[in-house]
Amino acid sequence: MAVKYAVACICVGDKYNLSDVKALENMVFQNTTYDINFRVFNEPVLPKWWTKVLYHSSVIDPFEEEVVLAFDLDVVIRRNIDSLFDWVEQQDYLCAAWCRWREHMDNFEEQRDNNIHCTPYNSSILGWRPETALKIWEEFDFEDMEIYGGFDTYLWMKRLDPIRIPDHFYYSAHFENYRELEYPIVLFNKGQSDGLRKHEITSKVPWVNKYR
Repeated sequence: MAVKYAVACICVGDKYNLSDVKALENMVFQNTTYDINFRVFNEPVLPKWWTKVLYHSSVIDPFEEEVVLAFDLDVVIRRNIDSLFDWVEQQDYLCAAWCRWREHMDNFEEQRDNNIHCTPYNSSILGWRPETALKIWEEFDFEDMEIYGGFDTYLWMKRLDPIRIPDHFYYSAHFENYRELEYPIVLFNKGQSDGLRKHEITSKVPWVNKYR
């Protein structure tokens, strides 16, 4: 039987809306040859990005597909992502982007050992095979939302270390001066909150408009 694939996204809160969901959906279907089930999570069971822990819980209807990719609604998909699905299919745990653009990447282990909250991960892209990452939910306590502030920090500080998605699949636009580079996926994460805001991207980075 053919492998089944899914793409998931979260639309909770007031930052994103249906048009952002449709933009992601269009980019996904334009950049894969696979038959995709596209799932949107818009119930505010947990606030904002914390909904990502629910991907691995019994709170939601389980994924029936063998391979799942999840994207934040601010990513841009500009090239075919079949090979990313194929790569995730070979992994046995949650996969996430590794923030190679950050300074002091060699200090994250030391900071964690000293309980200094930090993270070298970015969850704008996640991938997994259902049932392989159940401990993401099992290790979660509601107090973690206050303790760690964000899902990425939660993953690192609780030593749930995802598998690193290979660098050639993505880059951070902010850390490349918003240039268009030859990667399949573009992240619009901000460095210390000094990057472009959502409403600024389409006007100040016009090349994204040919993909969205």
